[in-house]
Amino acid sequence: MTITIGIDIGSGAVKSALFRVENGKQEWLAKRCDRIRRRDPMTLAQEGHDGVLEDAGMKPDDVDYIATTGEGENVKFATGHFYSMTTH
Repeated sequence: MTITIGIDIGSGAVKSALFRVENGKQEWLAKRCDRIRRRDPMTLAQEGHDGVLEDAGMKPDDVDYIATTGEGENVKFATGHFYSMTTH
């Protein structure tokens, strides 16, 4: 079983999603979309991370991988970043 969080920092919103993959089956556990509206995107990324974990009743230690896209390459707690050309 693999637990993954994906965080996308766009120009207007920070999107976060929590997934579980087990035996080839993907299960969407939680999601969030927070509008930036003059707020710090990095703070919203942390809040999104914490929020999807809370919604799913999980802890940070339960997560195997944290992937970012968009402007998320500066998220310090991420495991990896997918650049725009990779995701399109």
